[in-house]
Amino acid sequence: MAHEKFVTPDDASFQPYYLGLEAEQPKETELANCLVLALPAYKDTGRRREWSCALHAQPSIFQPDTDMELIASASHEVAAQSQRKSLKPGDRVMLTGIMREDTLMFPTGESKIMYHLALTQAPQMVAKEKRVSTTVYEQRRKRR
Repeated sequence: MAHEKFVTPDDASFQPYYLGLEAEQPKETELANCLVLALPAYKDTGRRREWSCALHAQPSIFQPDTDMELIASASHEVAAQSQRKSLKPGDRVMLTGIMREDTLMFPTGESKIMYHLALTQAPQMVAKEKRVSTTVYEQRRKRR
């Protein structure tokens, strides 16, 4: 019975097959006019920090064809920096990151494209929505 040799990427004999076939570097995307749709979610487990937020990228002077809903996410240090921005629904931000498109297929045959942006830097605030105090104390005070 002959023994088959399985070639792994670490094998010296495999080297010529993948030399020069470098993966294409993902292109960084900048979205200049994004409306925050919901409060961001932040999770810090001690080992890993994760941040995500639903946004609507809207047309701007420099990107007139941009009109999509997306989920922006970040991890580690960029997640902590993003959380410090204290984004609220209605805020406008500029985002920079790597865009990914996922196509969802529904049982009805309908499909929808979901856009995900993996942030390479924290969101930059363009305009803040007016902050409204929602503490019980403030609400009671206004009733009087």
